[in-house]
Amino acid sequence: MIYAVVNTKGGVGKTTTAIHLATMLARQAPALLIDGDPQGSSASSASWAAWRRESARDPSPTTTVLKGKAIFSEGKGLAQGFSSTVVDAGGRDSVGLRSALLLAQRAIVPVGASHLDSAAITDLLEVLELAKEYNPGIEVRVLLARIDPRTRDSDEMLSYLHKEQLSVFAARIVERVAYRRAIGEGAIVQEVGKDQQASAEMDAFFQEVTKA
Repeated sequence: MIYAVVNTKGGVGKTTTAIHLATMLARQAPALLIDGDPQGSSASSASWAAWRRESARDPSPTTTVLKGKAIFSEGKGLAQGFSSTVVDAGGRDSVGLRSALLLAQRAIVPVGASHLDSAAITDLLEVLELAKEYNPGIEVRVLLARIDPRTRDSDEMLSYLHKEQLSVFAARIVERVAYRRAIGEGAIVQEVGKDQQASAEMDAFFQEVTKA
């Protein structure tokens, strides 16, 4: 199975989602993580993979960096050697993001719950519709991420997503320090084990995303 974790807006937990999904998949069978971020930021999947190697954590997804059209052209061949592939596509509409959507069988769209996130979803919907013309079998589901539980913003976003007839995961990812700390250690929250709620959130997400 090939997953693309995408959004045209940054700061929505896209890389956090991709890293956790790829590592949880790697616990079951060999998994590939493609860093498709054209920005090459320090908080990228590739940076996390380097920190993970340094900390000697295991298992790890095999991680590679591909940009632009290479995400599809090279990624298609590379994915054949793994049970699962996760593509962390850059946080803007780009050739790389569109190539990831062509490659993937399932697209996961992490979104926040602000008005800016609502505006970004409108832009992303256009990209997704275009992707479906060339990849009609792709499944798209939205993940509410970096949620502030003290507000009703997530309820408002959920209502908006349903209005747009988008499929949404029941799992929710709350904004927690545990995620940042785990990533900085080359880990996922379940391995650090200091925030049981964060671990439970990611476990619930994984159970949903891997359902047949």
